[in-house]
Amino acid sequence: MDKELRKRLTKHLNSLRGIQRVLQKETGNIEGSPVRMLQSVLGTLQSDAPDVVPAFDMRAFFSHTVDDIQEDYYRSAGILAYLATAIAALEAELDEDDTAATPVTEHREFAFVTDPALRAIIERDYAEIQRAFIARCYKSTIILTGGAIEAILLDLLTANKAAALASQKAPRQGDISQWDLKDLIAVAIELGLITASAEKFGHSVRGYRNLIHPGNEMRSGLEFDEEEAKIAIEVLHILHRDLS
Repeated sequence: MDKELRKRLTKHLNSLRGIQRVLQKETGNIEGSPVRMLQSVLGTLQSDAPDVVPAFDMRAFFSHTVDDIQEDYYRSAGILAYLATAIAALEAELDEDDTAATPVTEHREFAFVTDPALRAIIERDYAEIQRAFIARCYKSTIILTGGAIEAILLDLLTANKAAALASQKAPRQGDISQWDLKDLIAVAIELGLITASAEKFGHSVRGYRNLIHPGNEMRSGLEFDEEEAKIAIEVLHILHRDLS
């Protein structure tokens, strides 16, 4: 369903709800003006989306005519029953379109992460990374992806701490948790824990911390868009492949 059709159907739905509220205030039989309005709305709705709601024939609900004022009256109970059915059908059509338009995200297990609490956080964030990318929130995508990559590498190198600290690529800072992402990637590659593909694309996520604070983002001049977000996710996928 395109945006314009959805907009029109939503307008029709609001009109039907409005007429429903008016008729719910009435008891017994009602005069013809709101019924004629209802038939007009439904006629336009049928033109926009045939067969979404049941056919409506106001004559089926006719009650009587008041000759003095030449006004026809209709049975409100029957029309309200029809309205409830039509509104439910139109809501279902719009809800179904929402469901169809919502891209599906995939679940991935990061069983290689040794810390169970950290593993749960990464798996939760992976789902959010996909939703952020789908919503074109590329800054959020890169921040979340960079955090997940860093967490995975910290966990990996902490489990291989002696070898990591002895690596020629290791920075002088002896606390692995204080290493930059580029150092984590370089050491993990030198130790053969991950493939060099991560380093090849790692430039897209190395500065992710600078995006967290606006001042750092301005000073670093870091630019990001859909392509950088895609590459960041690809690095995460490379790590998942290498470590699974």
